[in-house]
Amino acid sequence: MGNFFSKKDTFEKKVLAMETMITNMESKNKCSKEFHDKNYKKIIFYFIIIEIILAYFLYNEIFSSEALSEKAMYFVYSFLISIGIYTFAKLYRFTYCKLINNNEKKIKKLYTGLERLFEERKRVTDYDHTKKLFENYENFKKQNVFN
Repeated sequence: MGNFFSKKDTFEKKVLAMETMITNMESKNKCSKEFHDKNYKKIIFYFIIIEIILAYFLYNEIFSSEALSEKAMYFVYSFLISIGIYTFAKLYRFTYCKLINNNEKKIKKLYTGLERLFEERKRVTDYDHTKKLFENYENFKKQNVFN
C-alpha cells in the first residue's frame, strides 16, 4: 500500500517537473523571439540610416572628385558596405530562427515525454487494478473451494 502512494508522489513530482520545464521553455522561447525581433528591426532601422548617410556622402564625393576611378571606388565601397550590413542582418535572423526552432523542437519533445509519462501511468494503474482484480478472484476462488 505504501508503495502505491509513493508511486503517486513520484509520478506527481515528475509531472510537475515536466510542466514547469515546459512553461519555462515556452516563456523563454517567447521572450527570446520578442527580443530578437526587436533587435532585427533595430538592425534594419540602422541599416536604412547608414544607407542614407552613405548616399549623402557618395553624392558629395562624386561631385567633389574629378577622377572617374575615385567615383567608381565610392560606388563600390557603398555597395560593399550595403551588402555587408544586409548579410549581417540576414545571418542574424537565420541564426535566431534556428535557435527558436530548436527550442520549439525541445518543447515538442517535452510534450511527448509528458504524454508518454501519462500513458505509462495509465498502464501501471491498469496493471495494479488488474492485479487487485486477480487477487480478489483468487481469494474468491479459495473461499468457494473451501465451501
